[in-house]
Amino acid sequence: MKRDADAAGGGLKTLVAPHAGRGYDYLIEACRDTAAGCPGIRSLTHLTNNTVDFAVRAAAAEPFRGALPWDDEVEVEGRPAQRFVRWVLETDATMRQLRTGELMRVLVVTRSGGMQYSRLRDGQYVVGMATSGPDCDAMDTVMNDMATDLRYRLFDLGTEFPGGDPAQHKRALTNHVPLTLQATTRDQEDENRLRGIWPRHLNPYDLHYAAYYRDGTPVCAGDCFEHAELSEALVAVPAQNRRAMYRDLVFRLQASLADLAQILEPLTTDPVERLVLDVQQGAVYLHWLDAAAGAFVVGVTVRQKQVAVAEERLGDLIRDLRRR
Repeated sequence: MKRDADAAGGGLKTLVAPHAGRGYDYLIEACRDTAAGCPGIRSLTHLTNNTVDFAVRAAAAEPFRGALPWDDEVEVEGRPAQRFVRWVLETDATMRQLRTGELMRVLVVTRSGGMQYSRLRDGQYVVGMATSGPDCDAMDTVMNDMATDLRYRLFDLGTEFPGGDPAQHKRALTNHVPLTLQATTRDQEDENRLRGIWPRHLNPYDLHYAAYYRDGTPVCAGDCFEHAELSEALVAVPAQNRRAMYRDLVFRLQASLADLAQILEPLTTDPVERLVLDVQQGAVYLHWLDAAAGAFVVGVTVRQKQVAVAEERLGDLIRDLRRR
C-alpha cells in the first residue's frame, strides 16, 4: 500500500504510530481515499481508546506550532484530535440523561476551519480537520459516508445515518402545530415578533425544539414535545424534564466553550459559529448569531433521519430572526 504522497503531486502524507501495524491498512486506505476526495481536509486522525494510531495529512500542511523537538510528527498532528475526543466523551456523558443514545458525530465550525468527530464503534474514532468554514461541510459529508461504509464493511455493524438520511427532504408546513412557547423579553413588540416566528418552523416531523439566547440568557424557547407524533420517541423522559435538560445542556456547553476554543487553537483562533451534536436519535444544534454578544440559537430534533433537514429548518428560523 502507498502510504506516502507523490513528491511531485503534493497529495497526502500518512503518519503512522509505532504500534500501528498491518491491521490498520484498510482504515488507512479509507482515510486516504476520503481525504483525497475532499481537498479542504487538512488531516484525518484515527484513534483507539484516545491513542493516536495514524493520521493522513495534506503533504503541503505545516506541522502545528509549538511542538517539542522530540515529538513524533503523528503525535503532534493527533494531539488536537485527542483533546477533541476527550471533550466529546465528556459531553456525551452529560447528554446520556436525555435517553437519545450515544454521541456519534460532532461538528464544530468557525470562519477559518473546524473539526469533525466520527465514532466508528465503541472506543474507535476518526477526527477530521478542515481549513475553512465551507470546507467543514464538505469534510462532514465525506466523513459521514466513510463512517457508514466502515461500520458496514469492516465491522459488520448497522447504519446509524450520521448527519441524517440524504434521501429526506424538507416538507412544506401547511398547518400550525400547537407549541409550548415561552418568551421572556420585556419588549412587547419583540415578544410578539418572536411568538410569530416559532410556529412557522417547529413541527413534529423534523425541528422539535428551538431556543433563542441573548447575553447567554434564553429570550424565547418553544417545542412540540407533547405532540402525539412524538409520544413514542420521547416516552423515556417527560416533556417538562426534557426542556429543563436542554437548558442545562446549553448552560454546560457555554461553560465548556473556552475548552473547545483551546482545542481548536492550533487550527484557528476564530470564534465557534456552529456546533452540531449528533446522537443516535437526533441532534442538538447551536448556531451563534453574535458570539461577542452571547447571541445564539439552539435547535433539537429527535428523529435521526431528519438531522440534516432539521438543521436546514433551523436556518430558516434564524433568517426570520435576523429580519427586522
